[in-house]
Amino acid sequence: MKLNRITIAAILFIAVLKVHGQQPELINEESTFVSDYTENLNYNGIEIANVNDIKFFMGLHTVARFQALTQENVFVLSGGEFVEPVELGAGAQTSFANLEFRVNLSDDIVVYFDGLLATQRHPTQWWGGNGYIYFRRMPENSFLSVFNGIFNYIDLKVGNFYADFGDEWYRRSMNGDVQRNPLVGTPVVSTLGTEPGFEIIHKRPRYGLMVGAGTGAPEQDMRADRGYSFRTKAWVSPIENMYLSGSYYTTNHEAGAARGTNLFRRERLGGSYSSVWNLHNDNSGDGEGPGQVRIGDGKELDAFQFDLTWRPITTTHFKAHYGLANASGPNPRYNATTDAGTEEWAYYGADITQYIHRSIYLSARYSEANASQFSNVAAGSVNRFQIGAGAWITNRMLMKIEYVTQAATGWDEETVGVANFVDVGRDPKFSGIIFEASFSL
Repeated sequence: MKLNRITIAAILFIAVLKVHGQQPELINEESTFVSDYTENLNYNGIEIANVNDIKFFMGLHTVARFQALTQENVFVLSGGEFVEPVELGAGAQTSFANLEFRVNLSDDIVVYFDGLLATQRHPTQWWGGNGYIYFRRMPENSFLSVFNGIFNYIDLKVGNFYADFGDEWYRRSMNGDVQRNPLVGTPVVSTLGTEPGFEIIHKRPRYGLMVGAGTGAPEQDMRADRGYSFRTKAWVSPIENMYLSGSYYTTNHEAGAARGTNLFRRERLGGSYSSVWNLHNDNSGDGEGPGQVRIGDGKELDAFQFDLTWRPITTTHFKAHYGLANASGPNPRYNATTDAGTEEWAYYGADITQYIHRSIYLSARYSEANASQFSNVAAGSVNRFQIGAGAWITNRMLMKIEYVTQAATGWDEETVGVANFVDVGRDPKFSGIIFEASFSL
């Protein structure tokens, strides 16, 4: 089955190249290829005010989805026993949105924050997302201007924001902000850890370096035995429109799994697929990231990731990543079926997007997570295959359709903690069609 999916993706790529030899001017090239590695964020929005040279911007992203997904062999741990969820039916998801605010205090200082207006994880609540200040240089009339010699070589980012680990978060869906992602869903493993901290960024046109640290948790935690996270990243552009990067992240919480590690698990956004591998049909409670493999719920985590982003021609975009993650420490939440929290993972994925018209593209992605060790049980794998198409209605409105199939294999029965509380040992699966329409300002 895995070979067949990869073959389909390869045939798709070759066919569209043969059919489409010319390179049209794309209707929204910037939304389909993220290349801004010098600032760590593509800012959106429109200017709504300018007062004394202080510029105020506001952005809005909203998305609506209709899905027809089915699942089988799904049993979820609840109250000490495994419960089979109700049968899934076709239906519309809650509409999700992000509201962004940016204030340019000067050309060199940016204040940014956003709010999540309903999420898959919290469909009836407004949650905070990012909030930080980005310094390229200190004001000349400030006592901190003595550091501007250093700021000729670095930028500084301070606040509560997504840790810059890997490149997948540049191009994945983030709640209502979905137009950077050519498909509807993300890879089966997708990093998006938000935490208070800082990053120091050294950037040049063809390469860059970053070092940073944070709390290793999505919010404040004043316990003395809570640890910190540390991260670093390097990237290079060996040729035009190609980026290679390597990232490292580590954290150690002596408080154990009561705090848990942050990078792969603490995802307030939820996910693109509603109710799959999940007991609660409204995605509340234990529905964080339905269907996602969420590595590392113990006290320690070490992770590496390598990424390739390449646009050989204007109409063809290729992306790939390979990651390794080791987690250890107790997993008391899952002690009904496991005794320890030691995990060793390799995860990877690749996707290709081919435009066949200035506003229409085809896309395919394969991603997989393989565990060589998972507590004291036989480890297995989870794979996801996605294939779909997108059409730009305007440069702000995008429609997508996707077929997705996902399966877990090779695990001992009653193994939970791989994808929330679903028993991956019963070889659960889900598949079907999902449609998405979005607006981004």
